[in-house]
Amino acid sequence: MKKLAIAFAATALTGCSVSINEKSFIRQDDTVTPYTKEFITKVDQITPNHVINMISIPLRDEGVELHGVHLDNPNTNNTILYIPGNGMSIENSAEKALVELAQYNLDIVVFDRRGLGASNGTSTIASLVKDAQLTFDYTQRQLQADKIVVHGFSLGSFVAAQVAKTKPIDGLVMQGSATNISEWIDKAVPWYKKLLVDVQVDDVFFTVDNKEVVSQFYSGPLLVIGGGEDKQTPVSLSHALYSASKSKDKEIVISDEAGHYQMFEDKQVRRSYDDFVMSL
Repeated sequence: MKKLAIAFAATALTGCSVSINEKSFIRQDDTVTPYTKEFITKVDQITPNHVINMISIPLRDEGVELHGVHLDNPNTNNTILYIPGNGMSIENSAEKALVELAQYNLDIVVFDRRGLGASNGTSTIASLVKDAQLTFDYTQRQLQADKIVVHGFSLGSFVAAQVAKTKPIDGLVMQGSATNISEWIDKAVPWYKKLLVDVQVDDVFFTVDNKEVVSQFYSGPLLVIGGGEDKQTPVSLSHALYSASKSKDKEIVISDEAGHYQMFEDKQVRRSYDDFVMSL
């Protein structure tokens, strides 16, 4: 979502249009990059309670293979399925999240979606959702997870919500999230810029609507995490998402001083997350 915010800023003074299209919005790597030995060794050292395993899902009919990491805690089969944000490959961007989540002593599963990091192919909104559903099935069946918490960050929260819509998940975490594309644009663009900028959005973005999922389809345990200084996904959207949820087991925790990437530096966020995953 950062890419779009920059586009708004660049066009705000010139009076033109911004086009949000699927192909340019979803970040792709130029080449496939297998996990390095240095990365594996480093993660293994900083997560001493886990055993790190490389995992993969071949999609032979599409010529695609999804690669990921399984941090296995020998004392549990309860699992966090983590879905990173836009452009966040495991080795280059998601290491911090792995370390933050490892402290809860659950299994952790994260995949590079197609076209990013160690996975080949090209992503679309539809393939993001399909691949996330496949990773849920893999976690449940091949890894034999007992309970699965699906944790989506930023754009990954929209994907996580679609998993929650169709799969029997045990808990949903939406971090740095928004309600839907319409409300996000409305909050991200100041009123005076709306007079100058015409925003055109591909229809496909309207097919992933977090507000619709939590208000109509998902009623299980929900934790919404927001940052008071988040410029990419304004905190008001976290509150709107929480309010829209029909779940009777829901919580919102806001780190007042956090931006988009600093929420787990807050003790209250860490405490709420611990309570959430341990209560399932």
